[in-house]
Amino acid sequence: MSLLKIENLTKEFTVRKSVTKGHTIKALDNVNIELKERELLGIVGASGSGKSTMARLMVLLYRPTSGKIIFGENDVSKYKRSKLKNYRRNIQMVFQDPYASLDPFHNVEWHIKRPLIVNHYKGNINDRIAELLTQVKLDPPSQFLTKFPHQISGGQRQRVYMARALATEPKILVADEPVSMLDVSLRIEILELLLSLRDSLGISIVYITHDLSTVSMITDRIYVLNKGQVVESGNTKDVIENPVDEYTRRLINAAPDPFKKIEVE
Repeated sequence: MSLLKIENLTKEFTVRKSVTKGHTIKALDNVNIELKERELLGIVGASGSGKSTMARLMVLLYRPTSGKIIFGENDVSKYKRSKLKNYRRNIQMVFQDPYASLDPFHNVEWHIKRPLIVNHYKGNINDRIAELLTQVKLDPPSQFLTKFPHQISGGQRQRVYMARALATEPKILVADEPVSMLDVSLRIEILELLLSLRDSLGISIVYITHDLSTVSMITDRIYVLNKGQVVESGNTKDVIENPVDEYTRRLINAAPDPFKKIEVE
């Protein structure tokens, strides 16, 4: 069953500085994407393909130039600010840089408590914070509550931000290159955590990356973006083993460990 649909989505940016001032750049061009319930969906592309723009459109940090973002039965792309709060409770984002995502002047407890207070959590906040830290495998929670971002590792910072994102009990988690700034050993741990959260919480996850090798490990289906357009989509295994588009083949050849290597003719 569909949870989120992107229909004919286009996003254009107008250059406001430099010699190209006034020039329009089309970051996404007539894109269609479907996310199903309890699905781990991959959106793949090289730098400049439009995948991070797509992530920000999904959570409505950007507004589309045209097209629809349908959550349930509603086109949320037209929502005014007063109606966005409820939608954003249901879709949360994990950013690429875990250090930049956290306020260096506040500790772990503050970061996770804030969305609970803002959304008027009615249970015991301290118990909920401990539960969230446990869900992201930061055990025991008491060991991390008073730590500041600079006092914990990159992988732990990413887990803290994931706990913060889960505080609103979202139905969708959008993870934009969540492991690209981590060491290889930590990448595997975060990928395994995404799988675990999908299975234990029943949420849908959009995993955005340039790396086919990590996509092949955890996703059910993928969309391949190139120059703002979807050039290929399907079940992850099928796309990686039998790619149709040459651009997909090049991404596979650039990956360190996909299902198999495919030479571009």
